[in-house]
Order: sequence, then structure tokens, then C-alpha cells
Amino acid sequence: MKNLRDFEIRKFFEGEMFSSAGFINEILSDITSTTFKTSKMDIKVTIIDGVGIKVEIDAGDELQGLSIPHKEPEGPKKAGYSVTLPAREEKFSLTVNKESEMILSPFAPGDQLGFLSLGDEFYENMTVSAENEMMRISFRIPSNYGIYGLGENFTTFNKRGKTIYTFPHDNYCLGAEEVYKGIPFFLSNAGVGIVIPEYVPMKFDFGQTMEGLIMITLPAKSFSFYILFGTPVEILQEYLHMFGVPELPPEWSFGMWVSRWAGIGYRSVSEVSGILSSFRKSKIPLDVISMDPQWLQDYIPGVTQACEFQWDRSNYQKDDELGNFLEANGKRLCLWVNPYVLLNGNIAKEMKNCLLTDENGNIAIVPNQDGNPNKPKRGMVDFTKAECFEKYSKLIENLMVRSNADAVMTDFGETIPTDSVDVNGNPGYLIRNLMGDLYQMSAFKGVKSARGKGMVWGRSGSVLSHNYPIQWGGDSSSTWEGMRTALRSALSASMSGTIFTAFDTGGFAGKPDRLLYIRWVAMGALFSHFKLHGTTPREPWNYDNEIVDAFGNLVRLRYSLIPYIILEARLSLEIKKPLVRPLVLEFPEDPGCQFIDDEYMLGDKILVAPIFNETGKRTVYIPMGKWVDFYDKKAMDGPKWIVVEEPISRIPLFVKSGTVIEVANDNVENAEEALKANRKKLVF
Repeated sequence: MKNLRDFEIRKFFEGEMFSSAGFINEILSDITSTTFKTSKMDIKVTIIDGVGIKVEIDAGDELQGLSIPHKEPEGPKKAGYSVTLPAREEKFSLTVNKESEMILSPFAPGDQLGFLSLGDEFYENMTVSAENEMMRISFRIPSNYGIYGLGENFTTFNKRGKTIYTFPHDNYCLGAEEVYKGIPFFLSNAGVGIVIPEYVPMKFDFGQTMEGLIMITLPAKSFSFYILFGTPVEILQEYLHMFGVPELPPEWSFGMWVSRWAGIGYRSVSEVSGILSSFRKSKIPLDVISMDPQWLQDYIPGVTQACEFQWDRSNYQKDDELGNFLEANGKRLCLWVNPYVLLNGNIAKEMKNCLLTDENGNIAIVPNQDGNPNKPKRGMVDFTKAECFEKYSKLIENLMVRSNADAVMTDFGETIPTDSVDVNGNPGYLIRNLMGDLYQMSAFKGVKSARGKGMVWGRSGSVLSHNYPIQWGGDSSSTWEGMRTALRSALSASMSGTIFTAFDTGGFAGKPDRLLYIRWVAMGALFSHFKLHGTTPREPWNYDNEIVDAFGNLVRLRYSLIPYIILEARLSLEIKKPLVRPLVLEFPEDPGCQFIDDEYMLGDKILVAPIFNETGKRTVYIPMGKWVDFYDKKAMDGPKWIVVEEPISRIPLFVKSGTVIEVANDNVENAEEALKANRKKLVF
């Protein structure tokens, strides 16, 4: 497989040998905390009664500008937890018990033989590399419990046995260990979660080296981390308290978005007009036309890969021509942008002194994904400079106003010149997560300043990116496995605090066959946000009439449920839960939900079970409780497995018994009309 990486993060962590932090030679206590001193570091432990533990490591100079802003955990208190700390002349280790069960501890009680030591990380929580440049946190969570989170990554939903790096890449077709967003937070249904509020890249080994041994490695001498207590929902709520809750996205954003890759993208108002006419003729509602970079002057797909913010005058006479047309037709406009600029372009002049430089002050060149040296040279906006953050935000604001647009697709941002340094002197390979967050923040602020509500369709980012909705899962492949991977990544994002998320319906890369296409449309239509996008046309009339009819039924189903979806979106913000919820999050006491990654709850009431094959059949797990089939109103009790079969115009849906859902009962053309439409009540 072709290597598309410009920096090998695995090699960065390879070859490091870790040894003990040393014996504790002094213990200092005050009212709130206890500090354990060894020959190599100070370890300060603050027990937040019934909420969690804060651990602060001091083993040298702290990296500047790479700590993630956050609030301290504050409750409510969870019962049944106890913490055991080490004594003087012991090595540092702590244990957490929930009732009588030890749910977090060192992997082993100690080196029993002495001369056959497996390594200090097996026996204590903190170890340090030989050069004192890296730290490793090691512990055990009982292996009968799952491990979830670390943002939208593309390996298994339960991370047991996997190694994941929180190091963003331009992750074409979703490589298993690669990520677009590095989020150093995970939780377990054992009753604990861990978050490390640092932007540096980290390596998380969840038992790939040794079954049951969890090791977190990071290039930092001084940092803090938190161990949070509670059920998965309680841990996630505490995490969102610490790192923020977004505002509700615009109501129109919950409608359908339609887009194409730049190579085949819409290139004129007349072409977009034809697209709208086709949807209207088929009585299929639509809200947003999202323009890939084909709107830009002189943009060459796969070559330019930078944003000059200038409309293509060969196709658009005025900047607001398309936006005005869409507004007159009850639709919205989203424009593609990225944080890279051509060094010989106009934006580079406008952003003078605002591009990342190397340590000698020369503009750092953004590497091309394919290594082609003949492509135009690009720089990247240095968002770590406050004035440059604001300049870019103003570029976005101006673009929204003069284009009559309502959102930006904030593409790319993962690739940072390795030889660059930020305003604090941090090298490029350490700041990828930071730059992703700042990019999304800056663009979101620009849209909000122009439109009153922020709205991005973001790809890169880190811990704070969920505050700038919405975030999507990048370039999935148009295969059945790509569809599964897109859902797994979205569910992992949900377990990491992302309240609103999406994927490219139909997959980004390739042409989905008719059955894959329509089953993916069904999943997208019953998700947080819904966008058609890919390297081949994703509109339904590129298939046969049966697909067009099924597509219309599925999209109309979504729009009938817009009142429910937006109501649940508001409630999700109030109670700090994602709109799309993995079953283990909603039913942590049901052991059958622990490994399920192909079903989800849409809000509190509806269970969605997409079909991932050509047969139209699948096995569905019904969690504990009373449920009703959405279509035939058949009642059933969980927990149990059932086999279902649905035509291409339907997706398996189950509703909690006793639920009343108000649905829009009129033919509508957009989300605003769906909210104003006459409603009928569905009783389950």
C-alpha cells in the first residue's frame, strides 16, 4: 500500500526504553492533595471526592502552549469509589475500587522474581524514558470491560488489543490506526475514564503489547491527567463539563446536504438550478448545496490544494450569484476552504507574517500528500499567533458576507510542515492537534460573525473541536466495509464528546453500487447530520427508478422526523449526551451492548439498525426494555436477538414502548418548512 504519510509517528515512539520513576522518598500532604517525590519526578495527586482523581507530573520543563484549556471536574459525587495511594519507599502506584472490585490498578502487584523483570511499566503507573523526554502511564482495567473513545478513529469500536496514535494524518480511505482528530480521552464501562488535556501526540496501547496492559506514552516531562468516575454517560457528561458544550447548530443544518468532489462538482448556477429542479420534481426535500473547491479561481483538483478565497469568474459573474439564487429557492450555500495558501498567491500577501515558519524565519512548506515536488508551493496559516487567528477568521467572515453563504467546509488541516515552529517554539510534529482545533475555532468564529450562528463541516481538530459543529469523518471508501467503518468512527466520536457528527453518505472514494448506495443513504438519513458527497455523483437519478423512489422515501422520512431530531438535539445539549448514541452508552448494564458497533440510538427514543449487505437481512440486538417496531408496531421485550429484513426503501427502526413522536405531515422542501408543517402524533 502506498505510504501517504509525511511523518512516521510510529518511528517517533519506537526504540524508547522506559524505567522506573524511582522509589518514593518523601510524601507531602495538604488539605486537598498529596505529593509523592521520587528521584526523577514529583507526582501530585488530588482526589476529587466521588468524582475522580487529578494527577500532576513534574519532571522538568513544561511545553508552552500545548495544554488544553479546561475546567476542573466538579461532580456530582458517585458512590462506592475508593482510592489507594502508595507509601514512602514504595514505587508510585494507585488503585481505584468500585465497591469491592478493583477497576484500575498497576498491571501486576510487583516483580516477584527480580531477575526476570518484564519492565517497570508492568508494576507501577509512571515510568520515564532513558533521555527523560517521554513519559509512560501504565495500568490495568479488567479485560472483561470495554475501552471506548479516542475520537473518531477507524479501528474497532472497542479498542481492546489495539494501538492508536493521537496524531492527525490526511487519512484517505480511513486507515485503521490513522486519525483526523487526536483526542486523548477514553472511557470504560468498568466505571472509569481517562483524559490527558495535552495537545502533544500520544501512543495508546490497549493491550496489543501484552493482553490487559494499557500503556499511554507521550513526549512531555510535565503534564496532568484525570481519572474520572461513573457510568459511561456520567464520565462523558463530566468530560463535556470540562471541555465545553456546543451551541445548537442552525436548524436548517439538520436537513439534507448535497455535494460532489471538485473534479465533478457543480460549476455554474444553471447546473445547480438543474439539480434543484430534479429534487423538486421528485418531491425530495433539500437544504444545502455544498461546494467543493471547484468554486475557486484556477483551482485544479489534486494539484492546487490551497484556498485563495476568489470565485471563478469564468463561471460566476458575482461573488453572491450562487448564494442569492439558493436563497431565493429556500436553500443554503456552504463553501469549501482549507488553511493552506499558495506562496505566489494573493492570500499569502494578505496574510504576510501569518504563515508558519521554520526556526530560521523562512516560510515552512506544506508537504504534498503524494510527494510530488512540481505542485505549487503552499504555506499554512499560523493560528497560534492571535493576530493571524483573527485575520483568518476575518477572511471567512468576509467570504460569507460577499458570497451570501451560511457555512464553510473546513477541509484538511492535519498536515503541518514538520520543520515549522509555532509562536511558542514548538515543532510542527507536536502541534497538529492544536492547529486543528484553532483552525476550526477561527473559521467557526468567522461564520458566526457573519451569520449570527456558527456552522462548519469540519475534519481536523482535537479535544475542543466538538464545540464547533459539525465534525465529519473524512474520506471513507465506497465499500460495505467503508460504510461500517464510517459508522464505527462516528460512534467512537460520540463516545469522545462529539454531540453532532456525520459522514460522506455513499462513501467519498469510488462509485457505490446501487444496493450499497441506498443502504448508506438510509443510514445517513437517520443520523445526526446528512450529506451526500463523493468522487462520483451521489444524486439518486444516477441509478435506476427503484433507487430514486427508495431514496425519496428515506429522505422524506428524515424530514418528517425533523421535529423529533431537533427536539432531541436540544435535549442532548442540555443533558450533555451525543445525539447519536452507541448502545453501550445508553445501556451500560446490558452486557449484550458492550461490543455492538453497527446499531445506535438516535436521540433517546429510536434505535437504528442499518443494513450492511446485499440481502436486506440482518441480526439486530434489542436491548433490555420494551420496544415497538417503527413500521408494523409489533411489540417486543429485550434483551434478545432478532432477524429482520427490510426493502431498500426502509431501514430497521425500533422505538421505546410508550413513546409519542410528532412528525411533520406535509410535503416539504426544507427543514424550516418541516418545523412549520402540520404534525401528527405517532404512538408506540
